[in-house]
Amino acid sequence: MEKKQIRNLIILVVVLIVCIGGYFGMKNFNQKTEAASEAASEAAEAKEQLSTVSSGSITKLSWKYDGNDVTITKGGVDGDDVWYNGSVSLNSVESMLSAVSDIESSKTITGDDINMEEFGLNSPQNVITAEESDGKNIKVTIGIQNQITNDYYCYLNDDTSKVYTISSTLYNSFNKDPKDMEAGK
Repeated sequence: MEKKQIRNLIILVVVLIVCIGGYFGMKNFNQKTEAASEAASEAAEAKEQLSTVSSGSITKLSWKYDGNDVTITKGGVDGDDVWYNGSVSLNSVESMLSAVSDIESSKTITGDDINMEEFGLNSPQNVITAEESDGKNIKVTIGIQNQITNDYYCYLNDDTSKVYTISSTLYNSFNKDPKDMEAGK
């Protein structure tokens, strides 16, 4: 019986070694998976600030609405803080100013093979321009909406070498008829 006991002991020691090795292997695998998951979530949370204009210094906004070019300006003859479409004063411009001065990209697409048609940028949904009093401006060309993320594709200042994904906030803020913004409505 001694031989059987020695054989069983050897088998138990081998099984114990395999189990200990498996434990440390899984522990190492879980640590690497957790670190990769944390890195991916940090990358997802890291957004790139795209806007270069300050909402308080914007004096002119332009966009397209229903196929027509719209331009509104801040300050009348006296240089007041009221926004005008021609000579008609406007309300509800704050959301537009906030949206154009706080554009964040969740993803940047670069490369020589950017297909503008694929992102709807060959016939954009909107082209938004904000101009500051010192002449500095930003032009955002907005393409189609990604149906999965609900983000829109865009490029800035006629630089088609980079395509960004941005939230729908900017698009929605400028999807306005200036007639609906007239003071007194």
